[in-house]
Parts: sequence; structure tokens; C-alpha cells
Amino acid sequence: MELESLRAGAEVFLAESRLELYLAGAGVKEQLRLAEVYERHAGLFAREGVAAAARACASAREAGERERLRELWSFLALGLIRERVKELTEQAANFESAAAVRLPGGEEIPYRQSAVVQLNEPDRGRRAALEVTRGEVVRRKNAYLAPVHAATHALAGELGFAGYLGMMERLKSYPLAPVREEMARFLRRTEELYLREMGGALRERLGLRLEEAQRHDALHLFRGREHDPLFPAERLAASAREACRGMGLDLEAGGRVRLDLEPRPRKSPRAFCASVRVPGEVYLVIRPRGGHDDYRAFWHELGHALHFAHTGEGASFEARRLGDNSVTEGFAMLFDHLLLDGAWLADALGGEAGDYACFLRHIALFELYMLRRYAAKIGYEFALHAGPELDGKEALYARALTGVTRVAYPAESYLDDVDPFFYCANYLRAWMLQAQLREALRSRFGRRWWRSAGSGGFLKELWSGGQAQDADALSRRLGFGRLSAEPLAEEIEALLAA
Repeated sequence: MELESLRAGAEVFLAESRLELYLAGAGVKEQLRLAEVYERHAGLFAREGVAAAARACASAREAGERERLRELWSFLALGLIRERVKELTEQAANFESAAAVRLPGGEEIPYRQSAVVQLNEPDRGRRAALEVTRGEVVRRKNAYLAPVHAATHALAGELGFAGYLGMMERLKSYPLAPVREEMARFLRRTEELYLREMGGALRERLGLRLEEAQRHDALHLFRGREHDPLFPAERLAASAREACRGMGLDLEAGGRVRLDLEPRPRKSPRAFCASVRVPGEVYLVIRPRGGHDDYRAFWHELGHALHFAHTGEGASFEARRLGDNSVTEGFAMLFDHLLLDGAWLADALGGEAGDYACFLRHIALFELYMLRRYAAKIGYEFALHAGPELDGKEALYARALTGVTRVAYPAESYLDDVDPFFYCANYLRAWMLQAQLREALRSRFGRRWWRSAGSGGFLKELWSGGQAQDADALSRRLGFGRLSAEPLAEEIEALLAA
């Protein structure tokens, strides 16, 4: 009965907190008030509940029940940590939302809007100046993030774990080290290809040698404004609706998915999906800025939204609301990776597959850059979380990211560029899973699987379980031996060779 009470309380808490995150992230309200949500649910993240879930998990005899209880234990333990640092987390978010930066010409704009301005700025001097002013905001934000890091490590010990890494080992459904090792192999395999292609693109497009490039140069390179005419803003929602119809899907899932496309000043530049109630109330939020970025971000969040909106009403709380987020990220990436398929682009946006050849080379290099960046991130996060001390971590971050991407990363992002609790590993596993999902769809419904209404039915069946299975179990269900980065390298190599 105690555990059922905790589950019921968690369901309400998640609905209220996700709604708050939606309203603040979408710029509907000026400030995030997440601390107030935690205060209304003060008893949910007590040590007694964490201990009760841990005991129940340890004594469970059946594997499925043990996994459900481990998910509940993980949610409560990590929720306790989030509750303890809620004021600092909220202050950091509100600081970022309210922060402004001054453009080289003197105009002052919101910090969050400056990311879009920087992406689109062709003048390197102005981009560099904006990087400096943006860095000043990040350094000030670190005043909130550093205490969060210290408190998180301290609380991991207080909860009885062997440090932060020990906590992750106990609470995640999968081990982290194999993900790091798989990506280390990917880095070795793609090193020569990356140096050649990235160096060539910077030289041809921006007139820079690879060793001269800064992070803002890479971001501007991958903005790819020359490809914008292929991706008209007015076709974004309509093309998605038509493509979903071809798969036998409804873009808005009978009203359960709610689109928020308005460009509000305080809206986060990072698209997101807010699952307020699963499956009944899901928000897809994007701040359109033009071009293929909008399409890829929209399709990514649509993958999340449709997954949540088609989760079975009768699925367990853990399957609906918790579980291995590599799974929902895998469905999101399955959809956003449609933009790496020339046949899909032609079907969705018109013309012939050959019309998209230059764009496909562009997006394949971006894919390679991002995979290498995330491979560096997981290695860095192992070092960051080896202990609570932060001395030397700024330099370590800059060396790790710069060493792998060969573009200079600003050291001040060493905390701001980190999602809590190794979420970067979820992204990497999702990258691997989406390739297997795509292969399974092709084998069942053909090369243009998105034209078959059966593909939507197949996905709905997978979605109905929520996250009852982790990414490894779903991979085996699809007929694969394990999650692997090899298909990712093969796809990139083929696109760049073409």
C-alpha cells in the first residue's frame, strides 16, 4: 500500500511539474516555479519512501517486478536529489530566461534568442564577439550550477551509494561503461573520415583551417542556410501531417498531442516535448528559426509525442512515466533521421531524391560531428562525476570536446553542457536503437516504409508498452543481438561517399 501511494503521488507530481516546465520553457510565463510544485509534494521524496522502494526491489523475486521497483526506486532517489537542489535549479533556469546579451552593434537581446542570432550570423567577428558575451552569461550561471553539482554528489553518499558513479550503476537499467567503450570504437573508426570531411567543409564554406575553428564556426557551418529553400517554413506542420497520414498515423493523435509553434521572446531555443499526462496530454514545443533545423527538431519531438500519446492507458505507472529514456529518444531519432533519407525528403517535400544530394552530405557530416561530440561528452562526464571537486574540470571539458571535434570549445560550458544523471548515454543508446528500428521497418514494409499504413500500426504496437522494456530488450525483440554504433558509421560513410 505504501508503494501504491507513492506511485499515485508521483503521477500527480509529474503532471504538475511537466506542466510547469512546459509553461516556462514555452515562454508562456516569465519564471519557472518548480520549487512550488516540490513544496506541494513535500512528502513524496522522503528518505523513508526511497528506502521502502529499495527494500522492495531487493526482495522482489520476479525479474519484471524487480525492474519496475528499480525504476520506482530510481525515480524517488533521484527525485529526492532534485528536490534538495530545487531552489538552485530554479534560480539557474530563471537567470538564463531573464539574461540578456549585447550585440556588437549595441542592441540588447534575450540570451536565449542570441543562440539563434549567432547561428545565422555570417560575419565571423560578430559571431566571436557574441560568443564572448554569451560566455559571460554561462560563467554567471555556473554560480548556480556548481552548488548543484556539489550537493548532488554529497546526497549520493548520504543515500548510501558509492558516490555519483556508484549511484548510476545501481539505479540505471543498463551499465554506462559499455556505452563509452562502444563510442570509443566509433571514434577510432571515423577519425580519418571526420578530419578529411570536416576540414574540407570548413575550408570550402568558411575559408578556415580545421585547427582555426571555434565552436561558433561549427554551429554556423551546420546551420546550412543555403539549404533553407528545400525546407519552407509554411510546409513544416502540413508536410508532417501528410507524412503521418501515409503511415496511418494522426499527427495530433486525436487531440492528445498539442502543437506549440508560436515564436515567443522567452521561449527556449531548444525544442522539447512535455508529457503532462501520458497518454492524454502531450505538448510539442518548438521555436521556429527557419530551415532544416526546424524540420529535424519538429520530427524529433513528434517521435516523442506520438510515443507518449500512444502508450496504453492500462500500462503500469513505471512503463508510462519512468523507464529507460533511450527508448523514447530512439523513437524520436527514428523520426528525425528521416531527414537523412533522400527518398523520404522527395516524398515529403517534392522533387527527386537527387535534389537533396548536397543537403544529405551536409547533414551526414553534422551527424558525424554530433556523434563524436556525444562520445566525448560521455567520457568527460565519467571524469566530471568521479568526485565532487571541480578544480581542473573546465580545462578537462575543453580538452575533451576540442580533442574529438577539433574545434575549440569554451571551457566555461563545463557544467552548462551537461544533462543530469548521464542523459548523454540515453542519447547515444537511442542513436543505436533508431538504426535498428529503421532496419526492422524496412524489412517489414519495404524501402519506403513510411508509405505503408502498416508501419504506423507496427509503431503503435511498440509504443503501446511505453517504456516497459529498456532499449536492450527492445533491440532483442526486433531481432538484433545488441545495440551497436557500427550501423551509424556505415550510414554516414555511405552518405559522404555518395
